[in-house]
This record gives sequence, C-alpha cells and structure tokens, in this order.
Amino acid sequence: MKIDNYPQSLEQFIELRNQIATTPEGGLACFIIALREYAEKGEEALPWLIICREINDLQESNQPGNYKGYTLGRSELSRINSQFARQKYIANSYFVGATPENNYTVPATAEFQFSSNKYSGDPSEGETKIFVGCSGASTPRPSRLKRNEKGIWKVKEYSSLIVGIMGADSEKRVDDL
Repeated sequence: MKIDNYPQSLEQFIELRNQIATTPEGGLACFIIALREYAEKGEEALPWLIICREINDLQESNQPGNYKGYTLGRSELSRINSQFARQKYIANSYFVGATPENNYTVPATAEFQFSSNKYSGDPSEGETKIFVGCSGASTPRPSRLKRNEKGIWKVKEYSSLIVGIMGADSEKRVDDL
C-alpha cells in the first residue's frame, strides 16, 4: 500500500483515514503513521493515535490531550513512551525503504507491506489480524483490527508493533580498543 500525500495536519490525517481505513490494511497504515507522528511530536500528536484505536479500548477523559472526550489509558501511553524512549524510530521501521543502514529514514512516499494468513480471520466478519513488514525484525509483526459501525477499521491490539527492533547503524558502537 502506497500513500503519496503524507498528512501534515490532524485534519489531513482524518481525511486520509476516512479514505483508506475502509480496509484493514488502510486502518493499520493510519495507525503506523499515527505512531510515527507521536514519536516525533509527542502529546501534540496524541489525537492521531486516539482516532485510530478501537472505541472500547479508549478511556473517557476531559483532561488535556483528549480528542472528543477520549484518550488512551495511562498504562498504554506509558508503554508506548517507554519503548519510544529507547528507540524513537520504531514506527519508521514499518515504512518500506526505512532500514537500519539508513537510520530508519522514511522516504517521501509512504509505503507498507501487509500480509495475512489462514489464522487472520475473515475481514467480512468485522475483525482480522494483519501483519506488516518490519525492516528492523526478521518477521512481519501482527496487529488485530476491528471495523466500526461507519466501516472504518481501527486497531484493537498492536503490542508487537512497539517492541524493540534492530538498532540504527548510527547507534552501533565501534570497538577501536
């Protein structure tokens, strides 16, 4: 899946989500973009993540950082922040062309490689598992998505997407002893 016009604002992101998240792959692509934005911009990009998550996994909130009265749970945010503190570029590893050798630099055109298997479930039933290629790991990583009543696919489970990956080449220690 290719995305030529990478969103520059929340409004553009919502437009993109409404266009492509009508498929599980599109929903997962949006979530990965949201993870990348959150890694780069922090709480400013929290609404990007919120709108990609399944409603039953969100908490009602009137605190700063909420979007339309919803936010991610504290433990979820803590887990994301902890992983990104170690490797801020985790989300970049899902973009085709971003590799450890180029320090996970994302190309201008966003592209993802998605797959499923016989255990993924039938998307026509409203829930499925999708795998996304990861240049920092030896195998694609899974995520479970669920379709909402408007036909938009949202991420239900994604823990494998935020675990550690191979370090960027710029972080490798050189043994010149």
